[in-house]
Amino acid sequence: MKKWLALVLTAVMLFTVAACGSGGNSGNNGNNEEGEGAEQSSFTNGKYDPPITLTTVKGLDQNASVFKEGETVEDNVHTRLIKERLGIDIKYDWVVTSTNDGYKNKLRLMLSSGEKMPDVVMYRGDSETVNLLIDSGQFMAVDELFEQYAGEEYKKGVDLDPTIWYPITRDGKKMALPILDYAYNGDNVLWIREDWLKKLNLKAPTTIEEMEQVMEAFVTQDPDGNGEDDTIGLATGFKNGFNNWMTDIGFLFGAYGTMPGQWNMGEDGKLEHGSIQPEAKEALLKLNEWLEKGYIHQDAALKDETTGSEYFTKGQAGMMVGPNWLPDWPFPDLESNVPDAEYKAYPIPSGPNGKIGTAGGNPPVNGYIFINKDAEHPEAILHYYNWFFDNMANPQPGSEFENGFAEGYDYAILEDGTLTSDPAAHPELFPGNVDSQVVNPMYYTLTYEGARIPTLYAEAMVKLAEGGTAETPYEKSLASYRKKENIDAMKVVMDQVDIRMKNYYMGPLTKTMESKNELLNKMLNETYNKIIYGQASADEFDKMVDNWLKSGGEEITKEVNEWYDSVK
Repeated sequence: MKKWLALVLTAVMLFTVAACGSGGNSGNNGNNEEGEGAEQSSFTNGKYDPPITLTTVKGLDQNASVFKEGETVEDNVHTRLIKERLGIDIKYDWVVTSTNDGYKNKLRLMLSSGEKMPDVVMYRGDSETVNLLIDSGQFMAVDELFEQYAGEEYKKGVDLDPTIWYPITRDGKKMALPILDYAYNGDNVLWIREDWLKKLNLKAPTTIEEMEQVMEAFVTQDPDGNGEDDTIGLATGFKNGFNNWMTDIGFLFGAYGTMPGQWNMGEDGKLEHGSIQPEAKEALLKLNEWLEKGYIHQDAALKDETTGSEYFTKGQAGMMVGPNWLPDWPFPDLESNVPDAEYKAYPIPSGPNGKIGTAGGNPPVNGYIFINKDAEHPEAILHYYNWFFDNMANPQPGSEFENGFAEGYDYAILEDGTLTSDPAAHPELFPGNVDSQVVNPMYYTLTYEGARIPTLYAEAMVKLAEGGTAETPYEKSLASYRKKENIDAMKVVMDQVDIRMKNYYMGPLTKTMESKNELLNKMLNETYNKIIYGQASADEFDKMVDNWLKSGGEEITKEVNEWYDSVK
């Protein structure tokens, strides 16, 4: 097919050249009344006329893979709406599943082979791939584009945190557009089996010492009532590190004053790697103690965030550290496995010297938009993003999208005027839904979930938690589907917002990182696990730190601080 198209295009080009050479009209810039050549499109009254084509690629995750019968990623309520309202015809060069890093691997294969990229590429994930996209030289700096075309709401969100631009800035130029996320949404709280606390007549802990007392009871007093010695205190999995988005154990390091796996601010105003600080050794020794007492599972080092959470969702563990939204996932598994289970969010406990710390404070970003240097309409993606900010991010009462994206898709209206998002209960109101699955077109969008105003989620959730009445469509939507435990957890986050320990380094890999990171990370992980599992003494930590510094860590620390001095 490609060869056939090439032959046709060649023939058309030869014909055009011949026509021009024989006196054809060459001064109309493609807008002659005969329709010869491409008609120039302009963006007027909020729409391209005639429509333009915007090419991209997509990785389908679980949510974005659910369609109504007859609809596909290329042709659905989202693509049709955008063409109708904005005059933008979205075309996909390719679509793959995001499972097993399918999207990332496909992108990296294109980059390594020098294959031409589409008009826009969206990416959220590892910084290494972000750097590869920037270093490919195929994408433009967006400084002027952003200033000229970004809408007021988008600019306001970006202005909340200037570090938003740091990971994608090269030589003073901004090389991609940030996709904004809700602020504080990834901050952690301490989740506890409330029914276990009640059964054993315990109070929620406020310190690490009190937490140990509760874990001791959870391990030894049969809180699940099955007569077996099969419960643990804390669900955790640190296969991917000790500072995780779920089943986090970084809070224990924070209780001693450091945060591993990131660059923290030292007392001298210089950035220091949290994994090599003396406080980290204290946390490791405490973890060894917890392992020996059965407070954490013997296989914790083999579990990642998801598999580590299964200790909690299967009813085996009494505590887990993670974000406010865990009642949405994966806690429904706990409700299925243990129907009578109760859980509640509590503040992160303090350490022996009153210190409290969790990873957090990172900018509210959910990925980046890269714009091809050769894109005919590079501003089109900003018109697209602005439209979602204006219409769906915080819709006003009575507006077209106050109830959701599209009736019969992500919502339906019952006879009494109330809304439902349950196609299983009301299949007649959701025609074409396969197996009664909820179809949410917002997940089809190029910016992952339409547009998010960073401060909106936390403000609305705290209002609801404090007993406020849901007034706006956004607040009513949250109140309709967010569980009380979820709403209350966000209040816990905001009441304890000052405990966030920010990662101060968000730049590209430094020169020494590129060659030494793998060695240094291996050195750290091996020593950490040996101490936790009692295979090495505390002295091994000091030896590792010395080797880490000599093997490139000292040079990396210098490079990191030079970068920070250039941007702070």
